[in-house]
Amino acid sequence: MESTYARIKNLCDNRGIRMSVLASDIGIRSSVFTELKMGRTKQLSAKTLRSIAAYFDVSLESLLPESEDEQVDAMCDELYRKRRLLFDLSAKASAEDLDTILKVVNALISVS
Repeated sequence: MESTYARIKNLCDNRGIRMSVLASDIGIRSSVFTELKMGRTKQLSAKTLRSIAAYFDVSLESLLPESEDEQVDAMCDELYRKRRLLFDLSAKASAEDLDTILKVVNALISVS
């Protein structure tokens, strides 16, 4: 999950703008970004986020971290992709290969 700080940092990096310059341009202390990066601040104010979004001409939502629902959806999509890959690979496997794979998977599952 990409944090708000990481999203803002990426925008700055992609446009060759230092975060201290961004802070100055939108009228906040640059320490606001340090506090966000270090986790001492969990989220920026709505006013600050709107200023940053306007500065970079991006949507406010693009600065926000993914919601829990989006995280769960992404994890489910990744799990589905991996299961599909295993299924596709197993279609090419022989019966002996499948037996071996099942033994390995069972061993891995019982270890964890």
